[in-house]
Amino acid sequence: MYNKMIAPFEIEPFEIMTKLEARTYLAWFTSEIPKRIEVLKAFYHETTGSSPDDLDLSERSLGILCKWFIPRITMVPKTAAELEEEISMTPEWLRDEVLKNSEKFSEESSSIIIDIGLYFGTVFINLFSSLDWGVVHTPKNYVYVNRPVIKGFGKVEMNPIAIVYNASLAYVRKRGDERQLNDLFNVWKEYL
Repeated sequence: MYNKMIAPFEIEPFEIMTKLEARTYLAWFTSEIPKRIEVLKAFYHETTGSSPDDLDLSERSLGILCKWFIPRITMVPKTAAELEEEISMTPEWLRDEVLKNSEKFSEESSSIIIDIGLYFGTVFINLFSSLDWGVVHTPKNYVYVNRPVIKGFGKVEMNPIAIVYNASLAYVRKRGDERQLNDLFNVWKEYL
């Protein structure tokens, strides 16, 4: 079983966090990154027998990580309550799409996606000194408001967890492959 990241405090929804709450969350979040990468490396080693040193935070290691993770992605059915909640928050014209997406990532897959996102972001931060974790507080309708993002890409911020989540969804929907993380790395490198 994969050991997931759990905050030692209650987390407000990001959309309503105060600046102080967002900064407090960011401080905790960034302090957890080295631990989460170690958890990921240990699980990689445990499940492959390969050296955890394969995951050396290099651009090359992204391909190794993606190739390892793809066969482990597991989807599970959403509960009736989860579907009902999604439908209630969706405009009428999009509700059929919600009903078509009746699966979600398993808890283990979701936890690994988060940690691979942290790994992906750390590869960038280690390679490019102009990048660092931060938060964006406004506008309040910004999709990543008060969430940890990587700043330094010019006019855009990177949410590496969202990137890995979307890449994993693309693979499940047969629109991705084992080179996805390397390809995404090259796309984001262009913003620097």
